[in-house]
Amino acid sequence: MDKPFFVSAPVLFSQMGGVKNLPPETAECYKAGFDSGADAACANIQLTKDGVPVVISQGQLEKLCGVKESISQLTFAEFKSLDAGYNFIDDSGNSLRDRGFKFMSLRELLESFPDKKFNINLVDKSDDLVQKYAQLVIELGAQERILTSSIYGNIIKLVRQLLPGTATAFSFMGLIGVYGLFRSGLLYFVRNFEADALLTPEAIGVSYIANSGLIREMHKRGIGVYVWNISNEKQYRRIVEAGADGYMTDDIPLLKSYR
Repeated sequence: MDKPFFVSAPVLFSQMGGVKNLPPETAECYKAGFDSGADAACANIQLTKDGVPVVISQGQLEKLCGVKESISQLTFAEFKSLDAGYNFIDDSGNSLRDRGFKFMSLRELLESFPDKKFNINLVDKSDDLVQKYAQLVIELGAQERILTSSIYGNIIKLVRQLLPGTATAFSFMGLIGVYGLFRSGLLYFVRNFEADALLTPEAIGVSYIANSGLIREMHKRGIGVYVWNISNEKQYRRIVEAGADGYMTDDIPLLKSYR
């Protein structure tokens, strides 16, 4: 973990912004997550119909706004016109419809939090997305504060070509491959990987990925292990005991209360 991203390495990562009482993936939610103690934030990125990288997870438009179109079917102007609070009810039972909550472009996210670190997950299997992402990162000088991930190996490979020296994570197949090597005992013979971080759920099916043995082996190779979707104290304690480097959650205040 010798890349600049890991200097003062982040431990708590917010997902979807990191607090439960605001519409997810909005500037207000990200700010509240940072204010609550997030060291870094995760952001899922897709391209609009007219080629603008925006911060939105799959399925969120229908859930939050009742919009059935995919991001690739909407222009950026149409995306920005959506009410991110349209279907959102806060903890007190209040609707946040028509309260001015909007989704963001990646540019807006990086410019709104210029001193914060991000795990940027590229959702689309699109070279065009990678090209636009790399151009924006270079333009904003954000190379040292991003950790890029994607489930697609070819996308991560292109990121490494266009943004050399930036931190990258294993793709999904890379994650499965590493776990397979570990289970078979063959990981001993593989000393070097291009990835800097392993981002993983605690388990995939019956395979318990975030175990102390695999985490130790990753650490021997200078690779950090970060576990998604931490949602309760028992899970948090298991991951801490296993030796993970960081924890990802959509409820930063809850996770902070366990520490």
